[in-house]
Amino acid sequence: MCMKPATSRCKMTTTTVWACVFAVLCATFVKASRPNAVVDIEPKRETAVRVGESLQILCKAAQPLRVCRVEIPGEGSIVLNEGPSEDGIEYYGDGVKTGQCGVRIAKVKEIHDGTFKCSLTTVNARQEATASLKIIVARPPNNPDLRTSTGSVQRNIYRKGEKLEISCSAPSGRPAANISLFLDDEPIGNDDSRTVVYETNLDDNSLAMQNASRSLDWTDNGKTLRCVANHIALDRPKETTMQLEIYYPPQPHPTFERFGYVIGRQGIINVTVHANPRPRFIWRVNDEKIEEGRPDESNRLETSTAVDLGKGAWSVILTIDSVQKSDTEKEYALQANNNEGSYEYRIVLSTSSEPAGVDLDAGSIIGIVVGVLVLVLIIFLVIFARATGRWCFAARRRGDEEAAGDVGAGSEAHITPGDEDDEDHEDPRIIDEKVPQGGQENPIHASTEYVNGRTDVKKDEKTDTPV
Repeated sequence: MCMKPATSRCKMTTTTVWACVFAVLCATFVKASRPNAVVDIEPKRETAVRVGESLQILCKAAQPLRVCRVEIPGEGSIVLNEGPSEDGIEYYGDGVKTGQCGVRIAKVKEIHDGTFKCSLTTVNARQEATASLKIIVARPPNNPDLRTSTGSVQRNIYRKGEKLEISCSAPSGRPAANISLFLDDEPIGNDDSRTVVYETNLDDNSLAMQNASRSLDWTDNGKTLRCVANHIALDRPKETTMQLEIYYPPQPHPTFERFGYVIGRQGIINVTVHANPRPRFIWRVNDEKIEEGRPDESNRLETSTAVDLGKGAWSVILTIDSVQKSDTEKEYALQANNNEGSYEYRIVLSTSSEPAGVDLDAGSIIGIVVGVLVLVLIIFLVIFARATGRWCFAARRRGDEEAAGDVGAGSEAHITPGDEDDEDHEDPRIIDEKVPQGGQENPIHASTEYVNGRTDVKKDEKTDTPV
């Protein structure tokens, strides 16, 4: 009997305990889930700044503040008040009553690199709300490092058509440098090439690298390959350069035409050849060969030693001491050959003046002549058709004839009725003479006449004025 009531009391006690525990847990959960004040920070992303520059960071809450506290790398925790600055660090904002807690650093130091943190306590809260921002105090990179693939001739000597692999990097920059590759002033790189940044753990330094490739042409010989690094901490970019040397055979060229030679005067034949390395040159005049720097058998012709114009261009001259008519009829050729290949250039001499404008070959000249003749023929046919009323002008001629017939018919229609049977009327404008009633002749003789295109207006015969 007693055991039953005791058991009931035990069950009630257990239920009450569990209810209390549940209430405490709920209260704790609600308190823990109560959101802190949201803090907005500007700038919102990490910011890079040079040593000695000023920096402003602003934290904002939606309610007035009781406490405005910031943590600056290298300076520790600082409670800011709306007062004068201390050591170049001062409050920044519209006041703590507006919920703003900012800091202005007059001159950034190297020690300020790191994570900035602001902690705000509003008037109706007991806990701090925080926001953070990464400050990057810029450090310039080392000199760029430019590396290329090994050439097929020597370490840095390549051949025409060879593929060149290039790597450009700028180490130890904070933040990473912006790097670019140029060939002289032309940007180079594949469409998908981009700068790759490798972060290091040592002082937050970064290695920026860009790779590219290029198929070399003979026009790239002598150009300068440039690896350029730009950085916020640099007043001007840093760059590393390398000049390219490319081997290629003498480049083809159409026949050289030289004009303006005068009989009896000295004549100079100048030819520029592009080849690398330096080719060997031999002149051929008809069947006679002349080595460069030597005269021919008659001593009338003399060749010069090739002059290096730079970047694989060579100037070679053949001098004629006194030009004769027979000299313009000879066949001239210049042979150039090096280890990469050979080519023979042909030269034609003329005593005519050099034509103005663009040099044209025989095919172009023939095409222009034919076009002019066709245009003259078309103009002649148009004039002939217009004059004779043929083809497209036939309809116009018929229209003119019909218009002329209508004008003649209109002139006959103006003959006064009663006179249409008199074909020899002496004046078709005179229609009638009227005598006033009473038999007396009117001293003013009026006749019907066209006046301003009308037949009903009278004109005085004596004064010739409308009446």
